[in-house]
Amino acid sequence: MVMRILITGAKGFIGKNLAFRLREKGSVDLLEFTREDAIEDLFNKVSQSDFIVHLAGENRPKDVDDFHKVNVGITQALVDAISQSGRKIPIIMSSSTQADLDNPYGKSKSTAENLLRKFSEDTGASVLIYRLPGVFGKWSKPNYNSVVATFCHNIANELPVAINDPAASVRLVYIDDVVEEFCRAISDMK
Repeated sequence: MVMRILITGAKGFIGKNLAFRLREKGSVDLLEFTREDAIEDLFNKVSQSDFIVHLAGENRPKDVDDFHKVNVGITQALVDAISQSGRKIPIIMSSSTQADLDNPYGKSKSTAENLLRKFSEDTGASVLIYRLPGVFGKWSKPNYNSVVATFCHNIANELPVAINDPAASVRLVYIDDVVEEFCRAISDMK
């Protein structure tokens, strides 16, 4: 049986890598929700899904209010769509280690996590939340997704590299490791 997997944020850095790997593995039909889609499209795509990987989010908005609007708003719409479907669709969410921090991004990710936890408690649906550190690897964008991509881009183009706190350590994870973990979790949760 072919599993229908919805990936929100499917054209983003992690989504693109995950979709590529799932297509390589086969036996899945991918549904994609991207920035170009309307929230109404989410309801239709959820109703067709057997599994959801929620990667959509905002991490570099022009307006700080967009952290909440996107990160919490899309998660709420996702919860509403699953509830409306009347099914217990398993869901994986990518969050951030910043969810523990007192900044607008961290607060929005923490709130989104809590929405999914409450949804799981209320419905019994399986929810798995990954608080990812800095993810790096193929298809990441400099000055957007990854400090590694930024440093590589700047060095290759003879641009300055800025290190704000030389004593700070940076936790990183390679994109292929994240993708393989998500694939393992999908297999275990189905």
